[in-house]
Amino acid sequence: MITAVVGLQFGDEGKGKVVDFLSGFHGIVVKYNGGRNAGHTVVTDAGTFKFHLIPSGSLRAREIVLANGMTIDPFYLVEEIRNARAANPDIKVLVSRMAHVVTELHMYLDTREEEARGALKIGTTAMGIGPAYEDKYGRTGIRMGDLASPEVLKAKLSLMTRMKASLLKGSKYEKPEELDRIVAELAGAGREISGYMCDTEVYLDGCHGRKADILFEGSHGTLLDVDFGMYPYVTSSNTLAGAVSVGSGFSFRRVHNVIGVVKTYMSRVGEGPFPTEISGNEADRLREMGHEYGTTTGRPRRVGWLDLQLLKYSIMINDVDSLALTSLDTLGKMSEVRVGTGYRKDGKEITGIIRSMKELEGLEVQYRSFQPWGELSDGQVEDMMRRGKEAMPDSLKEFITFVEDSTGKPAEFISLGKKREMTLVSGVFAGRVK
Repeated sequence: MITAVVGLQFGDEGKGKVVDFLSGFHGIVVKYNGGRNAGHTVVTDAGTFKFHLIPSGSLRAREIVLANGMTIDPFYLVEEIRNARAANPDIKVLVSRMAHVVTELHMYLDTREEEARGALKIGTTAMGIGPAYEDKYGRTGIRMGDLASPEVLKAKLSLMTRMKASLLKGSKYEKPEELDRIVAELAGAGREISGYMCDTEVYLDGCHGRKADILFEGSHGTLLDVDFGMYPYVTSSNTLAGAVSVGSGFSFRRVHNVIGVVKTYMSRVGEGPFPTEISGNEADRLREMGHEYGTTTGRPRRVGWLDLQLLKYSIMINDVDSLALTSLDTLGKMSEVRVGTGYRKDGKEITGIIRSMKELEGLEVQYRSFQPWGELSDGQVEDMMRRGKEAMPDSLKEFITFVEDSTGKPAEFISLGKKREMTLVSGVFAGRVK
C-alpha cells in the first residue's frame, strides 16, 4: 500500500497523529518537503513527542526517509535522530544527499528579510527555510552531500555572503573567521550524518519493487503551498500530494491513497487572509481548549470555523480519496459549532479561494450552525470505538455527515482524542488496524 497524507488547511491540522496511526501498517515513512519550520505532535502512553525534521511516523516505522525536497538543519537532525532512536532503537534512517542544508547564516537572513518586508511581512518562523530554498532555486545552495567537502562549503558560503552583502552588513558574518567556524561545524555534523546519506530516490524505487508499504508525510498545509496557497502568505515549498514526485523522486502515479487531514475548525500561524477567523472571548476559549500555539514557534495561532469553500478547493487540488477529521473532541465543547458554507460580496456569491487581503475586504461568510455535542467522556469514546458511528451523539453524526455530503468524500479517519488509539477507522484501512 502506498499512501500520501496531506493537510488541507493552513497546517496544524493534526497530521502528526494521523501519520503516527498509519505508520502502524506502513513500514517506511517518507518526508518530502519543508524543514524544521514544520511541527507535528504525537501523544502516546509513553508521552508526548514533537517532531520537526524527521517524520512523525518515526515511533513505529521500521525505516524513515528524509527526501531531496527537504531543507535540513544538520545539527537539529542529529538531535532528532538521537531522540527517535531512544523511542524506536531499531529504526533505519536514510537522508537524501540532494536535500538542501539550512545554516545559521540562513536563519539570520530569514530575520533580516522579514524586517525588510515591513508592512508586507509574512510571519516567517525564522528557521532559515525561505533563504535556503532561495539558494536552492538560485542554484547556489548547499546540499547534504556537500557536507563531506569543506572546500565546497567554504566556496558556497563565501558566494552567499557576497550575494547577500546588503542584508549581512554590520553582522558578524562579514568576518572570514566566522565563515571558517561555520564550515568546520558543518563538516563535523556531516561526518556524524554521513552514514545515513544515500540516493533515496533509488532506494525508494527498490522498496516499491519489493512491494513495501510506504507512507508519504506532507509538511504544512495546502493553503500554504507556494504556488496554490494564499501567496505571499505561504511557506517556501510545494505542500500538495503531487509534490511527492519532485520531493522524493517517487512517481505520484504509484500512490494508491491520498488522505486529506481536516481540523474541524481552523487555525493558522502568521499573516494572510482567513475568511472564517473569529476573535474575542470565543477565539480565546477555542485557542486554549485546542492548545493552539505553534509547535515550532510557540506563537498563539489565529483560530476560526471550518471553511467548506477552502476545503473543497484543497480536496480538488490534491485529488483526495478520503478525509481524516481531527479535533472533534475540542470543537464539541464550544457553545456553538459553525461551518462556513460560502461567501458573498456586494450581494453576489463569490466562488473559489480568497488569496489576498484585498479580496477579503467586505466579504461576508455564510454559515451553518450545529448543536455542540459536548465533552466526550472516556466511556463514550470507548463505546464509539466498539460500535462505530451509531454510538455517536446525534449532533456529532450530523456534523460529520454534513462534511462528507458537502465535500463528496468519506471521513474514513475520525479522531476522538489526542491519543493514537482514539481513532475510528473505516474504508480500506479498517481491516488493517493493529
